[in-house]
Amino acid sequence: MAPAADGVNVKPVSERAVHALPAAPKNVFVHKQDKASSMVHAWTNYYELPVEYTVEIHKDILSPKNTALATRFMPAGLKRRFCVIDETVHTLYAPKLRDYFAAHNVELKIVLIKGEEENKLFAAVEKIFNAMSEFGLLRREPVVAIGGGCVLDIVGFTASCYRRGVPYIRVPTTLLAIVDASVGVKCGVDWVHPTMGGLKNRMGSFYPPCAAFLDKGFIATQDERNLINGMGEIMKLALVRSKELFSLLEVHGKRLVQQRFQTDDFVPDRVIELSIQIMLEELGPNLWEHRLERCVDYGHTFSKILEMTASPPVMHGEAVNIDGFICIILSHRKGWISTETRNRVFAAMRNIGLPTWNSACTIKLLSQAVTDGIEHRHGKLRMPLVRGNIGQSGFINECTEDQLQDAISQILEMHHGARVKDGNV
Repeated sequence: MAPAADGVNVKPVSERAVHALPAAPKNVFVHKQDKASSMVHAWTNYYELPVEYTVEIHKDILSPKNTALATRFMPAGLKRRFCVIDETVHTLYAPKLRDYFAAHNVELKIVLIKGEEENKLFAAVEKIFNAMSEFGLLRREPVVAIGGGCVLDIVGFTASCYRRGVPYIRVPTTLLAIVDASVGVKCGVDWVHPTMGGLKNRMGSFYPPCAAFLDKGFIATQDERNLINGMGEIMKLALVRSKELFSLLEVHGKRLVQQRFQTDDFVPDRVIELSIQIMLEELGPNLWEHRLERCVDYGHTFSKILEMTASPPVMHGEAVNIDGFICIILSHRKGWISTETRNRVFAAMRNIGLPTWNSACTIKLLSQAVTDGIEHRHGKLRMPLVRGNIGQSGFINECTEDQLQDAISQILEMHHGARVKDGNV
């Protein structure tokens, strides 16, 4: 028996004598007249949407021996692919992409869009929409998105809207996208308000892909800053969910960046696999975010506004890590973690090259972020902090300007001490 819209349990139509309809499905419920209101007749349609998608790690996905991109989810009788590709990725991999699809006799349609946050706008959606229409994309024909997180988000949102939803496949090409954007079901674009400015992910949807095909070989062509950017999201997961993952970052993080995750030892694969496993465990039971206390929101309270306003710009993972270290200071201030833990996290972040401060983090910006966080999380801040030990978390619903000002002072003091120690002052 399912609950009615007004919270009263009612029997399905098939079980009731009044208003009985022999062919009524079991998900339709009829309500009696409510004498306390003007409602004279009503129905509730109760339906659970099935969600299933796979996240797969491949080795050399563009090898002709690998058939995933050429054949998976291809409608019967078709031998073509509509691919939306990041311009930079296309510059690096165009010959290999064309050779791959040619080897499988698949006609390839390529639409190029720019990655990076400043291009994550509705104009990109319109460009893809026009190309889909001109191509004659079929209702069950999947779009293939190849690129970083911004490209995956744009394509996912476009796919969710085109003909009210067409399938799509994600192929992430950055470390950040592999451990973050490729795993969940959220997608969207930023919105530029006439007076409020850029609003991150303000237009979006929950729309799962058919699958995400991951290949860490793409990371080999990333520069150091982009790799460190991806490490910001991995560090986030480590701090709130995994002591093992944090230890791996603490010991091997700098080497992973230097060697671009391409070594033959177990560490690169273990770091990626742990990150994906944690994300799926956290997101899986709560894909539509009915529960708003989410530990994977760690580092996502102050970072959204920082990312949209800082000059020079900061990247997503950089902003998440700066936010995450502010939260470490707040945890320490509340007595939730020890001074030793605070210093250990600071040292690990600095060793990897992750930023822990940005001058744009004024008290005004941080307070604005708290207000936005309360709005986004439906009236409560629900900000996750590390609590107890690394890998554990709790939530707070209050963060005052005095607390934020004290956190700023502590961070600046720690940075000054680090510069003195390094001989830079």
